[in-house]
Amino acid sequence: GEFYQLFLLDPESGDSEMLTDGESRNGGATWSHDGQWLAYQSTRRNGKSNDVWLMKPDNAEAARMIFESPDGSWWGPANFDRAGKQLLIQNYVSITDSRIHLQDLASGETRILRGGGEPASVNLAGEFDRDGKGFYFITDENSDFRRLAYMDLAGGEVEVITQDIDWDVENFVLSDDGTRAVFEVNEDAVNRLYLMDPRSRKFRQVDRIPTGLISGLSFSPDGKRLAMTLNSSQTPSDVFTLELGEDALSSSGLTRWTYSEVGGLDTESFIAPELIHYPTFDGRDIPAFVYRPKGEGPHPVIVSIHGGPEGQSKPGFSSRTQLWLAQLGTAVVIPNVRGSSGYGKEYVALDNGFKREDSVKDIGALLDWIETQPDLDADRVAVYGGSYGGYMVLASLMHYSDQLRGAVD
Repeated sequence: GEFYQLFLLDPESGDSEMLTDGESRNGGATWSHDGQWLAYQSTRRNGKSNDVWLMKPDNAEAARMIFESPDGSWWGPANFDRAGKQLLIQNYVSITDSRIHLQDLASGETRILRGGGEPASVNLAGEFDRDGKGFYFITDENSDFRRLAYMDLAGGEVEVITQDIDWDVENFVLSDDGTRAVFEVNEDAVNRLYLMDPRSRKFRQVDRIPTGLISGLSFSPDGKRLAMTLNSSQTPSDVFTLELGEDALSSSGLTRWTYSEVGGLDTESFIAPELIHYPTFDGRDIPAFVYRPKGEGPHPVIVSIHGGPEGQSKPGFSSRTQLWLAQLGTAVVIPNVRGSSGYGKEYVALDNGFKREDSVKDIGALLDWIETQPDLDADRVAVYGGSYGGYMVLASLMHYSDQLRGAVD
């Protein structure tokens, strides 16, 4: 089932021990900076509420609840300050509403810092600065996009750092000594990496990162290297490190550490997608990734629709897509119809409620676009999708059966 437990692993002996009770659902484990404490989320109190608990792993029996969830939404620890005196607690209500709380670990007093007002806003806790006087967070308050910001705890002032980047900031990491930072931006479903100087708040894009998806950002303890996982249409998830320069905004070489198993296939032959934008019924442009097979067309087409509904298709490694291209000779078109995340909060709300079928109309517009492409066969188009994508498949069959040859929901 989903009653997850936390374990402590000894990497030398391989021995492990369960730290939690074996009965409740536990997760969101967050270490204090000195490694002495572990904050985590648990339903131990009543079997359903997400409370925040604190333990010393060498004395797990003495774990105690430090925050009691007042409702049924998602609550969990986000980050300790470096002194181990304060803890940021994240409350996730919905895709468009999340809030940040601060707990004083000595007194147990908890207060809300960001979110909870009208209109609702996304506020995602990042990290405390090196002195614990403020913290970095990601927010779309007063903005269509999620920006990186900094809040001073004493005065409550907020500085929006990425005001000029009209894409969502997705992740932020601070080095152990607090002198370097890095964040990534979701730019039209492709991740861009930025180095930042926490003192000046200036930042610079790293141009030597291959186009694709970035995750697992982590500074080395001395702050001289940045580790990451990179994934692209031609590379499964592999570990890379970026050498960092003397100042916080400079970098040099990128080193690849792993080569994931691909069953002996030549990944250089795998096809990378083209990002296109096609017009839809209300004048908007809808983004989509188009994979075109080798050889002359016109090629049959598979339209693959993501789940969610607030998901986002990204140009990552997909053995299924490459199989379709190589073995079936089909083109593959992967749209991000209205309601997809990553394009601002206005876009993600365009298919809410009675506007749901507007997203289906975006598929109809895509079928019309396919008819304009000489290398694509508009008489041989199938739609494919699961979960919310499965609904979109069935709705597309209902409205556009005369333009479809087949479907898999």
